[in-house]
Amino acid sequence: MPRVEQTDWLATFVAVVDHGSFSEAARALHRSQSRVSTHVAALERALGGLLIDRTHRPIGPTELGTTFLPHARAVLEALERGVEAVDQHTGTLRGRVVIGCHPSVSAGFLPGVIASVHARHPQVRVELTEHTTPDLVSGIVSGRFNIAIHSLAADPPSEDLQSVALWTERYVVVVPADHELARAWDAHAHPGPGDASDPTDPADPAPSGAAPSLRGGPAGGGLDPAAVARHPLIAVARPGAEVDPDTGSALRAWGLEIPVAWQTEQPQTVVNLARAGLGVGVLNSLAARISDTDGMAVVPVGTLAEGRRVAVTRDRRTIASPSVDVVFDAIVSTSPPAGVRPHRAHTAELPSSS
Repeated sequence: MPRVEQTDWLATFVAVVDHGSFSEAARALHRSQSRVSTHVAALERALGGLLIDRTHRPIGPTELGTTFLPHARAVLEALERGVEAVDQHTGTLRGRVVIGCHPSVSAGFLPGVIASVHARHPQVRVELTEHTTPDLVSGIVSGRFNIAIHSLAADPPSEDLQSVALWTERYVVVVPADHELARAWDAHAHPGPGDASDPTDPADPAPSGAAPSLRGGPAGGGLDPAAVARHPLIAVARPGAEVDPDTGSALRAWGLEIPVAWQTEQPQTVVNLARAGLGVGVLNSLAARISDTDGMAVVPVGTLAEGRRVAVTRDRRTIASPSVDVVFDAIVSTSPPAGVRPHRAHTAELPSSS
C-alpha cells in the first residue's frame, strides 16, 4: 500500500486544488512555492500517479486527483475533529474555520464577527476567502468552506444545507456626481438643501408625489431601472461568464435585458470603471458602502423587494464541529451592517427547496 508520510502533503494538495494555483496555495499556506511543489510531487510519488494537471490554467486535479481528493479532505477533517475532541475534554476550544463570502461581506460585516469570536475563543482561527455567487455554495458542498455567506439568487436552500436568512439589501448604481442619473435622483429624492438622508439606506423613503422616474413610491423606491438601460453596464461577473446571478436576478426583476459592457470580480473596480466614464456601475448597497466612492453618486434603483437576499449556509452532512458552531452562531447573532434591512426572525432557518 502507498505510504503517505506527512499530512502536510495532503493539506498542500487540497490547497492547490482549491486555489487552482501553486503560487496561490503557497500564499494561503504561508509556505514557499517550492515547498508546495515538493509536497505535491512527494504525494504523487507515494501514490504512483499524477494528481495535478499542470498543462492547463487554472490548474486542476487529474482523474486520479479527483478520486483521491475527498479522501484527503476526510483525513484532514478527521484530524481536526480529533484535536477538537481533545480540546473539549480539556475545556479549550480551538480550530480552523473557513468562510467563503462576497468581498462586500468580508469587508463590511465579518470583521466585527471575527473580533467577537476571537475575544471569546482566541484559539479559533477564522479564514476568509472571497468569491462571486456561483462559487460560494458549491464550495460548501465540495468541502472548500465550512461556512458561506452568499446571495440566494443562484443557490436556493436544500435539505442538505442549513441556511439562515440574514438581510436584504437593495441595488444601486454608481456614477459620477454630474451624471444624468445622479441629477435625476437629486431632482426627485433631494428637492431641498440640508437633506441628510442616505440614498443607499432602504429605510429612507422616497418623497411623496414621486415622478414617474422613481420606482416604488414612498415605500422606499429608487430610480426607475428603465433609466439604467440607456447606458453601458458595469457589473460583477467572472471572467468569460455572463453577468453574476445577483445582478442578473435584479435585471430580470426590472424587466431589462442589458448586455454587460465591462465586468470585474471586485466592487471597487466597478466604481473605478464608472469613475473613468465607461458606463454605470451596478452594485449591491453594501458593496457600494465598502468602496471608495469619493466624487461619485450612489443612486438607489428599483425597490427593496427587488434587492439581494443574503444568507449564511453550512452543510448538514459534515461532522459537527464546535468551532464551526461558534462561528456560525456568531454570524447569525451579529447585527447586520448599516444600510440593509435585517431579517428580524433571522434565527429561523430557511425552508429547503426540496
